[in-house]
Amino acid sequence: MASVFKLPAVGDTMVEGEIVEWLVDVGDTVELDQPICSVETDKSVVEMTTPYRGTVLALGGEPGDVIEVGQTLIVVGSPGDDVPDAGEGGAETAPAGSQSEPGQGVGAVDAPGEPPAPRSQAPDTAAAGPVAASRPSSAAMPGQPGAAEPVKALPKARKLARERGVDLAVVAGTGPGGSITVTDVEAASATASPSAAGRGRRERMSATRRSIARHMAQSMQVPQFTSMADADAGGLLAARTALATETGSRVPLDALLVALLVPVLRDHPVMNARLDGDEIVYFDRYDIGVAVDTPGGLMVPVVRGADALSLPEVSAEILRLAAAARGRTVAPHELTGATTTVNNVGALGMLAGTPMLPVRTSMIAAFGMARPVVRLIDGAPAEVPTMTVSATFDHRIIDGGAAGRFLAQLKGAIEEAAPSKQAEG
Repeated sequence: MASVFKLPAVGDTMVEGEIVEWLVDVGDTVELDQPICSVETDKSVVEMTTPYRGTVLALGGEPGDVIEVGQTLIVVGSPGDDVPDAGEGGAETAPAGSQSEPGQGVGAVDAPGEPPAPRSQAPDTAAAGPVAASRPSSAAMPGQPGAAEPVKALPKARKLARERGVDLAVVAGTGPGGSITVTDVEAASATASPSAAGRGRRERMSATRRSIARHMAQSMQVPQFTSMADADAGGLLAARTALATETGSRVPLDALLVALLVPVLRDHPVMNARLDGDEIVYFDRYDIGVAVDTPGGLMVPVVRGADALSLPEVSAEILRLAAAARGRTVAPHELTGATTTVNNVGALGMLAGTPMLPVRTSMIAAFGMARPVVRLIDGAPAEVPTMTVSATFDHRIIDGGAAGRFLAQLKGAIEEAAPSKQAEG
C-alpha cells in the first residue's frame, strides 16, 4: 500500500510552502531520510527528507507550485501500488514488512523514528494526475446541496492560472476526467477581458513576502504610536571603531545597540513584554530580534539570551544570523520568539524610521543614520554626529509618559557609549 508524506509545518507560522526544486522523480528509489526536495517557507528554504523507503509513485506538484501544510508532498510505495486519487486516504504509515517504512522525516521537526505528523487534516492528494482544490460554496456535507465540488487541474495549469489571475472555479476542463489543462487556462485568460493586456503584469508574492504581508496586517490591528529622540552618537561610533580594532573583525552597529538596549529594558520591563487577554506577560528573557534586509524581504533573526552574551559574542551572533538570513539558510526556530526588536535603518541610509510593531511584542526600536548637526557646545557652534532614535509602542499597555522615560534613558545610554559595561545576565 502506498505511503503518503504530507507537507509538515516547519515553524509555528507556516501554513504553506512553495516547491523550489525536486531532487527525485517518479520511478526513483528513495531511502529513509533521503533529501527529496527543497521548499520555500515563510522563513527560509528548507530541504525536505522522506520518512519512507521505496519507489516514488507521485509528486505533489512542480517547482513553483504552492501547497498547503497537510497536503501531499510525495507518495512512496512499491511498483504497482495504487496511487490514491484526490480525496482518497493513503496510508500515513506503511504496514510492517512492506517496502515503504516510516523514518525520521524533516530533521528535528518530528520525533525520531516516526513519520512527521501533519498539522492539519487536509485530505491526501495524488500528484501524479490532476490536483484537486475546492470550489467556493457554503459549508455542507458531501452529497448535500451546496457541497463543495472538486476542481481538478494539472499542476502546470494551476501555476499558469496564478500567474495570469485566472479563477479555476469558472474554467471548464477539457482534460482527462474534466481536469483543467494549460490550454484551458490560456483560453480563459485570453477571453477574460478585452482590456486585460493593458493591466500590467501579475506576479505571485514569494512565501516570505506573503508572510510579511500577513504580519503587517496583524500588526495594524494593534493601537500603536511612535516617539523619537535625537542622541549624540559620537561616543557610540568611537566605541565601535575601538572594538573593531581590538577584535580585528567587523563590528555591526546593531551589536552595540543590542548591548545598550538590554540594561534599559531591565529598567522598563513593560518594553520587554506582551499583552495576553487582560494580562501583561513580562518576559524573563532578553531574546532580541535584529531586522535584516535580504533580497527576499525583511527577516528578523533572534539573538537568544542577549543579556548573557559579551559584546563580541553578540557581534559574532548577529553577523552569523544576518549571513544565514541573506543566504536563506537560517533555521526557522531562529526567526521566532523575539521579546523585542531593533532595526538599524541607518544602515540603509535612512535618517529615521517609524517601525511597525511586531506581533506579540510591545516595543520595537529603530536607529537612524548618524549625520552632522550643528549645535552650541560651551557657547560655540560645533558639528555633532546625531542619531535619531525612534520606538513604536503598544498603546494598550504603554502610554506616552512611559515611552518618553524609556527613550530618554536609551538616549542617555547612547550618549554615554559604554556598551562594554553591559550588566551581567
